[in-house]
Amino acid sequence: MNNQRGSILISLLVMVTILSILSIAVYRISYSANRQAQFTRDNSQAYYLAKAGADLAITNIEKIIDSNNKTLELDFPNEGKAIIDLKLRDDNKEISINSTGIVNEKKRNESKSSIQANLISKSNLGDIVILGVDNHGVIYEFNEEFENPEKIEIIDKEGKEINIKDPRSFAWDGGNKLVLVGGESGNKVDTLICDLTKGIWRKANEKSTGNGFRYVEYSKEKNVFYAINTNNDKINYLSENETWQDIHKPTANFKIEKLAQGNGNIVGISKNNSSEITYLKDENKEWEKKIINGSGMEGIYCGITFGNKKDWDKGRFVIVGYEKGKSYPIFIFSKDGIEWYKGNQINTMSGINYELNDVIWTGEKFVAVGNSGTIYTSSNGEDWYAFDRKDIIKDSKSTQDYWFNYSRVSGNGDYIIAFSSSQGGRLISTDGGKTWTEKEPIKVNDKVIKLKDIIVINKGDGGFDPKNYKIQWSK
Repeated sequence: MNNQRGSILISLLVMVTILSILSIAVYRISYSANRQAQFTRDNSQAYYLAKAGADLAITNIEKIIDSNNKTLELDFPNEGKAIIDLKLRDDNKEISINSTGIVNEKKRNESKSSIQANLISKSNLGDIVILGVDNHGVIYEFNEEFENPEKIEIIDKEGKEINIKDPRSFAWDGGNKLVLVGGESGNKVDTLICDLTKGIWRKANEKSTGNGFRYVEYSKEKNVFYAINTNNDKINYLSENETWQDIHKPTANFKIEKLAQGNGNIVGISKNNSSEITYLKDENKEWEKKIINGSGMEGIYCGITFGNKKDWDKGRFVIVGYEKGKSYPIFIFSKDGIEWYKGNQINTMSGINYELNDVIWTGEKFVAVGNSGTIYTSSNGEDWYAFDRKDIIKDSKSTQDYWFNYSRVSGNGDYIIAFSSSQGGRLISTDGGKTWTEKEPIKVNDKVIKLKDIIVINKGDGGFDPKNYKIQWSK
């Protein structure tokens, strides 16, 4: 009997021990699950606090930029806090926001979570505007597809129509002023100036003898427009009161057709002076001529531009054209406009080469165009890459089975267009020259528009626009 009682007691003790162990295990599992759930809730809450802090920073980015405080601490009562750090780069065009959410700060169960937002400003450039002028002085505005031309009514303060005679060339200062010059002189209009903020056109203050110009170019370095006078071949500049003033007459027997200014010098080219340039240094009063020697550098010069970038030690001039008696393209570049070097043609269009007629600097790269669909681009003016014309996309409306001879090119940033003055064909790229679409001649009242010049502009100031950016999120 005693043995039975002892056995029962032992069994009960074992059962109680097992139940106790199980109870402790269940408690620990339950406690761990609760802690894990609490941690997950706190961690999620910290993440949402971090996201809320980043969103508030983005919403108020203008005020934050204007303040001296680039580290912010935001309290969310009964929830936690968010600490936001901002880093500004490239004149505020790129902003990094690091936001950290904190729950139960300085406690054993403290939770943190971070999120990053990288804001890349598209800059305040406004809408892309394409303008073109035809042989009769009619100015058209096109949409971003280089389509739907609309005639711009050019009137003076009295409401009278202004018509520029023999239009030649556009130039834009990158801000709010656009200039169009024409070749006529005397009492006829040879210069129109547009205030892009108001869309108002006006005549320049002309001299009594008249002027007449065959080319106009804007110098960012000097903040001035230069033009070539058709009457006496002198180079003029547009003064603050919008009157053309003479500078100097170029070297004798050198009739400048196009020019560019940069690094203190003005450089001119002419198709009538093969393998030759003329230049005017800031410290000189006389123009000087220079013969360009060297294989692949001698020939007919058709286009000139000056480009500059922040990461360059200096800007550079670029001239394009073709070898005399041949169609092989020429690329030459120079820092000062005096000492010139041959550009490198990295590839060709399936072994085919044609003349180059024009070149521009988009602010990002040099772009040159020429005959039979020829397109070249360069990031530095030295190394040039051909865009194979067989890769040019033919517009769905296009019916021609040939490529146009492109004589004019204009662009800003990634948006680039070209035009054939003789044939009316159009080129357009919206991705910086990675792809190109060719369009057939455009018509108004069933007549093909023969444009003398085209230009791509925008109506912004190029500065940081906090309402115009893309956001890249990461954890």
